[in-house]
Amino acid sequence: MKKVLLVLVAVVLVASGVAAVSAYEAHIINVRAHVENAMSVPSAPIEFGTVFPEEWILKEFRVQHSTSFCWDTQWRVDSFNYSVYVEWKTLSDNGTPGDTSDDTFYGWLGDALYIGIDPAVDEPEAIGGDLKWVGNVTPPGPPGALWVMNCPQPIYKQKSGTQNRSDRVVVALDVPVFEGFYNPLTDPEPKSSGLDDPTVIIAKDDPRWNPDGVDLGVDLKFQVTNIWKR
Repeated sequence: MKKVLLVLVAVVLVASGVAAVSAYEAHIINVRAHVENAMSVPSAPIEFGTVFPEEWILKEFRVQHSTSFCWDTQWRVDSFNYSVYVEWKTLSDNGTPGDTSDDTFYGWLGDALYIGIDPAVDEPEAIGGDLKWVGNVTPPGPPGALWVMNCPQPIYKQKSGTQNRSDRVVVALDVPVFEGFYNPLTDPEPKSSGLDDPTVIIAKDDPRWNPDGVDLGVDLKFQVTNIWKR
C-alpha cells in the first residue's frame, strides 16, 4: 500500500510541474492613433464651364495645413512637402471603390493646362512667366498619373522668418483650337495667353476632335511627400 501511494504522489508532482512551466505572463499595452490629414485643399471642383478656342482663363486657390496640424497640442511635427500630379478624370463610376476597369474617362485636358505655385507672374514660362506647362505627354492608362511639380518650400505650422503657412496655386487654361477651324495666317499674335501659337491644336485624327463641342478634363492630385519633425 505504501508503494502505491508514493507512485501517485510522484505522478501528481510531475503533472503540476508541467502546468507551472506552461503558465506564461501576459501584459497588455493599449496602442492608439488619431489619424487626420496634414494638408487642406479646397474640395470644390475647378469648373471652367463652356469655353472658346484661344481663351486664357485663370483659376486659383490656396493649399495650406489642416486645422489639426496646427493645433497647439500637436507639437511633434511642424511642416510638410507635397507634389502635384494630374490624372485621367473619371466620366462614369462603375460603383466599386478603387476599381476603374469599367470606367470611362474625359478626353485629356492636361496638355492645355499651366500650373504655378506662388507664381510672381501668372503667365507661361515660355514668355517669362512662372506657370509651368503640364506638357503634351499623357500618363499611362487610363487610369494613370503624371508628375507636374514639387512645392518650392514646405508649408509650416507656424510662420517664422521666410517660412510660409500656405501656397497660392494657379491653374491656367489655354483653350485648344480644332484643326480646320484655325488659320495661323490670319490669327493675331500674341494670343490671350501671351504666346504666338495655341498650346494645343486638336488634329482631325485625335479622338478629341469635335468642332461641335467636346468635354475635356483632368484630376489634380496634391500628394504629401514628407512630414518634418521639429
